[in-house]
Amino acid sequence: MPLLSNDAFLSQLNKLYEKSRQQRTVYVTMKRYAYPQRKDTKALADPDTEYPCIVRATSGSTKISTLVNPHDTERFHQHYTNIAVLHMDSLKKKVKVKKPKASKAATKDATKAASKA
Repeated sequence: MPLLSNDAFLSQLNKLYEKSRQQRTVYVTMKRYAYPQRKDTKALADPDTEYPCIVRATSGSTKISTLVNPHDTERFHQHYTNIAVLHMDSLKKKVKVKKPKASKAATKDATKAASKA
């Protein structure tokens, strides 16, 4: 899974959403990317260090990823939000099953039967 540029990732993500309208689900994950450290060196805990963010998207066997630098974060999130909102219409609304309310007479009969037993 090679890293794509941010613009290429967003265009590929748009294509994944288009393909998934009827059959598949698209999973998008974001997390802070910390460069691999050697075990023999001590990592300095510097609170001012800015880390890039790795963004991955999968749909079936198709996997794409990109590395977003801290100074590009706002621009990337604006474009990502536009793409996500554009494809929100393909979400399915949950169907809630309504249970019929028991009548007062039925509940009184049930409590009487329970008290007699």
